[in-house]
Amino acid sequence: MNTRTDLYEYFAMERGDAEKGYLTAYLHADLTEMKKKRVRPAMLVIPGGGYTCVSQREGEPIALRFFAEGYNCFVLEYDVAPRCYPTQLLQAGMVMLYLRREAAQLGVDGTHIAAVGFSAGGHLTGCIGLLWDDPALRAAFGAECEKICPDALVLAYPVVTADERFYHGGSFRNFCGGRVNAQDYSLEKRVRCGAPPCFLWATTTDDCVRVENSLLLYTALKDAGASVEMHLFEKGWHGLSTADAEVNDALPAPEARVREWLPLALSFLRTHAFEVQICDR
Repeated sequence: MNTRTDLYEYFAMERGDAEKGYLTAYLHADLTEMKKKRVRPAMLVIPGGGYTCVSQREGEPIALRFFAEGYNCFVLEYDVAPRCYPTQLLQAGMVMLYLRREAAQLGVDGTHIAAVGFSAGGHLTGCIGLLWDDPALRAAFGAECEKICPDALVLAYPVVTADERFYHGGSFRNFCGGRVNAQDYSLEKRVRCGAPPCFLWATTTDDCVRVENSLLLYTALKDAGASVEMHLFEKGWHGLSTADAEVNDALPAPEARVREWLPLALSFLRTHAFEVQICDR
């Protein structure tokens, strides 16, 4: 079952110049002929696109893969340039609060809501995981902003650092829009004690978002005592998504190996209790 929610309408917030802020849900039907009900982990999918577009290849195809593993899944359609901070951050925050508030109605475990983000979407995912009390979020949601942080993060070839040696300048310029300092949204500098479990993956030959982005974040999370796992694949271009023929026109054998990230991520999440719970009605 698919549904689409206007987050601004749900929160009764003025849309202003925002055009997006929509959430598409992929929900398992509750099979009432079965004696036991299923309460499912949730996966929020945040596609990339350099904050210039929202990639179709990193939206529904990802949701369907996690859906097949028992998750109820949600894909965020967020605004991009010329709309900038705090628009995207507010929209991502709204999603998490919506999922927490409506967990029972959505058939999900409100304490096991993960988020997977790709490229610039990985940066936005990292922001709600590490900067859930950003001034814009606190101004909009007050103390409730503490519920914005996902219970686990999966970051795929993420944009992380504002270090000019490695950063993806376009993503930071589009996100910040001259309103905030890029250094304040350099994720490796904002890791704190209590960061959620994080699974990272990237490819060594990515010539768009350099692998050092993932390495810097991994080191910062490890040093902060967070639960973190990272996989670096030998070869692969930027934006492989599921790394299968559904979203790639050609896949040589080395790049096709990258599809192993999905079972690895699912295994990591299972170690953190992201599983379907079977219980009485």
